Amino acid sequence: MNRFTTVAVACALALSVTASMAASQSSATIGDLSFTLIDLNPRDGIAPSFSFLTSTGSTALSVSASDTSMGENESASRTRAGTFSFSREYLAELTNSAAHASVSTDTLSANGSASGPQTSYSASASTGASYSYYGQSLNLSLSAHTLLLIDASVSLGASASNPAGCSYYYYCYGSNESSSATASMQLSYSYSAPGVSTSYNDNQSLSLQATARGAYTDYNYQYNPTTGYYDYVYFTHPKLEEDKSLNDVLSSVFTNASSMTQMASLGLSVSVSGNASTALVIPASSVPEPEVLGLAAAGVLMMGVAARGSSPMPSVPEPESYAMALAGLSIVGLLFRRRRQG
Repeated sequence: MNRFTTVAVACALALSVTASMAASQSSATIGDLSFTLIDLNPRDGIAPSFSFLTSTGSTALSVSASDTSMGENESASRTRAGTFSFSREYLAELTNSAAHASVSTDTLSANGSASGPQTSYSASASTGASYSYYGQSLNLSLSAHTLLLIDASVSLGASASNPAGCSYYYYCYGSNESSSATASMQLSYSYSAPGVSTSYNDNQSLSLQATARGAYTDYNYQYNPTTGYYDYVYFTHPKLEEDKSLNDVLSSVFTNASSMTQMASLGLSVSVSGNASTALVIPASSVPEPEVLGLAAAGVLMMGVAARGSSPMPSVPEPESYAMALAGLSIVGLLFRRRRQG
């Protein structure tokens, strides 16, 4: 790459990094999954053990991204029998929205983002089985006289920002962003054996929701003692934006106090979703200051100097170099137009 091209690339990158912002974004992860076995009867000669059945339960991934304004949609999914039965990740990526989900031997993860208008995303990852209306789908076996501790770390994040306000009365219709993130663990079992009978159902869930809207104007009637009439009184609701995060631990206990192997239903899942409805705008603070524009002008000048360098052979810019220079100048023009529109 000659000097002309290098300078053009530098200018283009310096002026384009401010044009990215997610109006809706969320993530959910269950990781550091651990299983601890405790022998309740060391003298019975039974070694503590547990296992997942491959014939029941399922592992599933699903991602979806949509951009209605541009007519774009993308999705992918996979389901396979068994708990933690495959490791995979899927990505749905559009111009203004994206969704990602992955599963490995001890981690479930999902995240997504949308940057409007009319964009949305959803992603989920799950493994195992859980109690349902039709009964238990048993996928976890535990040896006799054994206690199993199940722990998993959870990390959630949800944020929503509104890059453009509105001035509608009563409510900022059609200018709202939202995002959510959820992680859950379900463990249930029920058995009867000589001398013991037990039933257990534990469903733990952690979630976050974030919402945003632009500032909007409202009014009501108030009595004016000076005029003796009720007058309109206008007031403005400020912009609402939220950015939330949560780190916690999910824990469950499977206790088999019987003298036989027992079964349980264990399920883990994460999911995210979100949407955006307002178009992105570049904040005023992101518009280049005079000194930044001065540097851009200096860069353009350096392009000319580089092109006229003192090398023995004429330093004629390549066609792609012209393209890079034009890209940098186009970005400068775009920033000025958006500033005037703001």
